[in-house]
Amino acid sequence: MLASLVIPTRNRARVLERTLAALTGQRGPAFEVVVVDDGSEDATPEVARAYRDRLDLRYLRRAPRGIAAARTAAMRAARGDILIQTDDDRVPAPTFVADHVAAHADGPRVVAGQQRGLLTAWAPAADLPATAIAAVLARAPDLAATLAAGAAELVTPAMLADDLEATLARYATDEPWWQGHGVPLTARYGPDLDGYAFPWAVAIGGNTSVPAALAAEVGFLDEQFVGWGLEDTDFHYRLGRAGARVRIIAGGCSYHQLHRRGPELGRQWLHNARYLALKHDDVALTSYLVAVLRQGPLPEASELVRAAAGAPPAVIAELIRCHRELLAAPR
Repeated sequence: MLASLVIPTRNRARVLERTLAALTGQRGPAFEVVVVDDGSEDATPEVARAYRDRLDLRYLRRAPRGIAAARTAAMRAARGDILIQTDDDRVPAPTFVADHVAAHADGPRVVAGQQRGLLTAWAPAADLPATAIAAVLARAPDLAATLAAGAAELVTPAMLADDLEATLARYATDEPWWQGHGVPLTARYGPDLDGYAFPWAVAIGGNTSVPAALAAEVGFLDEQFVGWGLEDTDFHYRLGRAGARVRIIAGGCSYHQLHRRGPELGRQWLHNARYLALKHDDVALTSYLVAVLRQGPLPEASELVRAAAGAPPAVIAELIRCHRELLAAPR
């Protein structure tokens, strides 16, 4: 069974190089890497070409159309039976591919792997989580002087290629989103998220795998999502409606290269949320979007959705309408 790693990228040559360097250290089954460059203006082409003799890598360059279009192009070009979605800022653990492939042995599903953070670069203005920095310093106190001196690259591609496990052990930390969502939801609902109304939202484009045939059946990603966020939620939601259950596995870990997220990403997410809420007449989907917008507890929102399951269609329609109004309100 061949696995294809599909990676969209744009203008993040050094970040992508770390990901590709780490992929040279994979242990397990054969895999290919399909990188789709969404119109980069930096050294991305040179970085991709440099790894063609170390990985089964294909590099496709295209005019910029957004991450959904780029990932779909990678999926269409892939030859594998399993499509492993990862991002250009994800450093895979040595058994990342093997763990994902093994999770598909007993039937088609959406597989979500574990996630951690990786402190690869530092700048005083980077606005990285203080807890993440503290965790790395507790393990490697000698880094304090480096951080105090100003901006620095802490993890190079060569370090990841030469000794992946040691580098991960030294610079790994918690990944904020995963610690706040994936870990507590798995603890409460189990790896198959039984009883959780929004399982498709736990599977994200940075670390998820799906059968290639099923991805093609639902039409891959919706290219109307042009900014950041929710193109993966919509994709996994549609996979769920096609019968694929989500499973969170104990392995398949990737390390997110921590970086600053500016306010523009929030604006892009809201734009996509409004589109997604109008796309599907599903109270579970609109309830999820409103809960995220309000930063409310997702398990409570899930219970409300389950309680509303038996309500008359007119009541459900009114709930959906109210949710859409909330999302459309000026901010």
